[in-house]
Amino acid sequence: MRILSSADVRASVDMPAAIEAMREAFGALAGGGAVSPLRVALETPHGVSLFMPAYIEAGARSGAKVVSVNPGNRELGIPVIHAVVLVIDPVTGRPTALMDGTWLTALRTGAVGGLAADLMARSDARSVGLFGAGVQARTQLEAVRCVRAIERVRIFSPSGTSADLLVEELEGIDAASVSTPAEALRGADIVIAASSSATPVFDGRLVEPGTHVTGVGSFTLDMREVDSALIMRARVIVDQRDAIMEEAGDIVGPIRDGLVDESVIAAEIGDVVLGRSAGRTSRDEITFFKSVGNAVQDVAVAAVVLARASAAGLGTVVEL
Repeated sequence: MRILSSADVRASVDMPAAIEAMREAFGALAGGGAVSPLRVALETPHGVSLFMPAYIEAGARSGAKVVSVNPGNRELGIPVIHAVVLVIDPVTGRPTALMDGTWLTALRTGAVGGLAADLMARSDARSVGLFGAGVQARTQLEAVRCVRAIERVRIFSPSGTSADLLVEELEGIDAASVSTPAEALRGADIVIAASSSATPVFDGRLVEPGTHVTGVGSFTLDMREVDSALIMRARVIVDQRDAIMEEAGDIVGPIRDGLVDESVIAAEIGDVVLGRSAGRTSRDEITFFKSVGNAVQDVAVAAVVLARASAAGLGTVVEL
């Protein structure tokens, strides 16, 4: 078994490769060439651990991720999210690699946001309104910049401190921290919600026509990172319907409130990849992509990492 550290993973895959892995993985999922059971959540008084297996027929890729989200880690000075990915040979069942999944999770989540922007945002999109300034927000922005010529970003975070730090990191772009959500929305062609908020981070009535919105921060039925107003105004595309109906309060909430029904979900992103559905039907349409995460993402990116790491001799090979 090859053991790969976070540094090994970072050295073995970049964002453009991850975006293409997402395109292939979600196309396979929508086309019946992948299996991804709903994840199992193990809740404790301190957080939640999610167990996520998947199999992709093309290339015979199989594996599972375990990711833990423990908010109290902030007080300990350690990351809120920890994860590992196990790669399994689907023919023999032999475990072939174990790799750090924390960076991989952030990368693949950013990558699917980049894929969504590529498929759903207007081709001339140049401005981003970013809600959140953590690791997920950074990878989301990086991915969008891979698929659109972004020139301007306005960042909102409740404290303002993390947004200021992110602004200092960004180069070659007009970046600024703003003090209100409305300022982040104003003039934005693409809006990204990548916060840990359980309540809406902006007023959906203020989203301008033609805007593409991606939401990746909320992942339980009790969380609503975007409000019902946005859901009612937007063309909604999701990563996987079954998972969304089990885990996405952003969408299930308005359905339970009787404001919309399940038909509000126009398609899965894999349907758009395969050309079965349009990501955008008009220039002025508001589009919304919601992702709660799917194990096919982890398995697809892990396969890229393992192939490149093995070729470069990265990691440590151990006998179990």
